[in-house]
Amino acid sequence: MRPDPTDTGARRLGLALQTAGADGVLAVTVAVVAVFSVWPVAAMLARSLDGGPAEAAARYAGIVGSSAPLIWNSLFTGALASALSCAVALAVAVMGAFGPRGLGAVSRGAALLSMVSPPFVASLAYIQLFGRRGLVTHGLLGISGDPYGWVGIVVMQGLFFCAVNVMLLSASLSRIDRRLMAAAADLGASRGRVFADVVMPLVRPTLAACFLLTFVRSISDYGTPVVIGGAFETVASRIYVQLTGYSDLAGAAVLDVCLLVCAVAVYAARRRLDARADRLAAGTMDGGGAGAWRLTGPAGWALGAVAAAFSAFVAVLYLTIVRCAFVRGMGWDAPFTLENFRHLVDFDLTPLLRGMAYGALAAVAGCAVGAAVAYFCHRRRTPGSGLLSFAAAMPYMLPGTCLGLGYILSFNSGPLKLTGTGAVIVAVLATKQLTVSVDAFSNALAQVPRDLDRAAADLGAGELSRYVGVLWPNLREAVAVSLLNGFSSAMMAYGAVVFLVSPSTKTGIVQLFDALSGGRYGYAAAIAVVLIAITLAVDLVSWHLAGRGRR
Repeated sequence: MRPDPTDTGARRLGLALQTAGADGVLAVTVAVVAVFSVWPVAAMLARSLDGGPAEAAARYAGIVGSSAPLIWNSLFTGALASALSCAVALAVAVMGAFGPRGLGAVSRGAALLSMVSPPFVASLAYIQLFGRRGLVTHGLLGISGDPYGWVGIVVMQGLFFCAVNVMLLSASLSRIDRRLMAAAADLGASRGRVFADVVMPLVRPTLAACFLLTFVRSISDYGTPVVIGGAFETVASRIYVQLTGYSDLAGAAVLDVCLLVCAVAVYAARRRLDARADRLAAGTMDGGGAGAWRLTGPAGWALGAVAAAFSAFVAVLYLTIVRCAFVRGMGWDAPFTLENFRHLVDFDLTPLLRGMAYGALAAVAGCAVGAAVAYFCHRRRTPGSGLLSFAAAMPYMLPGTCLGLGYILSFNSGPLKLTGTGAVIVAVLATKQLTVSVDAFSNALAQVPRDLDRAAADLGAGELSRYVGVLWPNLREAVAVSLLNGFSSAMMAYGAVVFLVSPSTKTGIVQLFDALSGGRYGYAAAIAVVLIAITLAVDLVSWHLAGRGRR
């Protein structure tokens, strides 16, 4: 039987149309990344150079010179917070991998709980516990302590930035072949020596990457210094003051450039450390294990004590926030009240609902764009994919104030005027977490053999058909991770959106920050309780549905 030439022509036409459609999706993806990731950064850099080379050089010299104490403050608190965060995260991750099962589960749960709230929320509990009329300082010890200063900043940032570090270190520990530890034990090494000589060298690159990541997050966080720093200023808090108090866009842009340079350098160093960690893990894994290995002795006790103390401290902080939401005033004898929640329901419930809607839209948009970027960069390997991947990652590594200022400068006038609308909030929230979606989809695509693509192509499937019919069914877990991270991060994002919101687009987290910075602690606690409850409920339900889908 002869083949039908008409059928062959139709198939070729269909393949050509699908290829053209895929190229169109690529063009749209590149345009979206260029507009919402690259353009704001370029606008911020251009604003810092206003007035020509001579004026810009004088501006840089004057602002950087006068900000030397602030730069030192940022470096000082960033280094201490990073060291504290990495120490706690290592203890929690090790207890989860090699410690008692109950302690590991509790400490990891405490770390994940801290992930769904920004560090300045913990500052509320810190003031309630250790302030001048604090429950511990005044109520138990009878002293009037001052909670404001660098100590509170370091403690709050160090503890509440460790959740991501716990996940990274846990993943690194899970890739270590347990037979290495069994072999060292058979040669007479104690458990402490096995941990120090076998485990630690393999996780050291990941630990260094965690330190760098936390350092960037610390120096770019302005919420915690504004709320609890008092007279102790950092570069990020000065940027906030210059924008909200003086409307000095050029001066704020110069300080943002300083944070940008630091963030880019740290991002490059972290990429090298991640690659080194992957090579070490690849060299140790051999597809098997030697059963459960437990860390005991002095090293296990010390790390277990750190993990237990962290869990207890986080529990006390959140219980304090809940208590603050249901009482009037401070002190152990503060009367019970529902006034804070009544006021929230009667007058300010709309920002919370608006924040949920923005978070859902941002999660879906970030998931769609992240899936496209991952496919073109890591599956199709389009020319220039490295540049596209870097452009997608740029908003994540930038401080929130830097990205927010860039959006103000880019979308405050034509040709694309978005400021004052909900669209600019959704755009900045989706762009900020875009690289997380890209990484999730890239890792999932790496698990799908390329032979499936070739087989589908041999059977006549076009590029879009291969993506929808072959790849997409294998990306459900990446979709769940992308949507969950996008929604949770959007619900708690404040750095980039605080300069973009208007009365008609204010979200719950911005409302919380305003209440906290204004000293309305009970009302701020009520908003925090509702935000955390909503985020946790959505995360738990989504993970349950994702687990049923995987089964």
